[in-house]
Amino acid sequence: MPNYETPEYAIVEKDGEFELRAYKSYLTASIEDLKSENASGFNQIFDYISGNNSRREKIAMTVPVFNELGTGISITAFVLPAKYANEPPPEPGNSRINIKKIDEKLSASIIFSGSVKKEKLDELESKLLKWLEKKNLKTHGNFRLARYNSPFTPSFLRHNELLIDVEMTI
Repeated sequence: MPNYETPEYAIVEKDGEFELRAYKSYLTASIEDLKSENASGFNQIFDYISGNNSRREKIAMTVPVFNELGTGISITAFVLPAKYANEPPPEPGNSRINIKKIDEKLSASIIFSGSVKKEKLDELESKLLKWLEKKNLKTHGNFRLARYNSPFTPSFLRHNELLIDVEMTI
């Protein structure tokens, strides 16, 4: 897999398949869909980074692609390249796409490979919550699925993560 830009973070703690990460702020282009199995959100954001924007500018693909889970709707988000922290990104040609600043945050993750199935996600959510409970850390928000590979990558080679934000206690 070629090297793609990712949001910047520092690993605060690593424990096997679990990580606690301090993310720096970043921008996303996101879209909400009513059905979680609907791929149109991905396709519409891909259209935006392919040039359907106010400057007809091609925007570099980044990883991961995030899907927010547990909201009753499907939110798909692409992370925008870091250069847009200093210059505003082009306005989307599609009014359904939202450009959003994600503030610095602390997130817990569990890394896994393979295909993404509901049963597997339920199991991983439980494992991650138990790990956080042992550490006496409180979560907030919804789980996010982070996908790092093309859908054409064989499932056993895929790198995925399940993340949830953690309250910062400083």
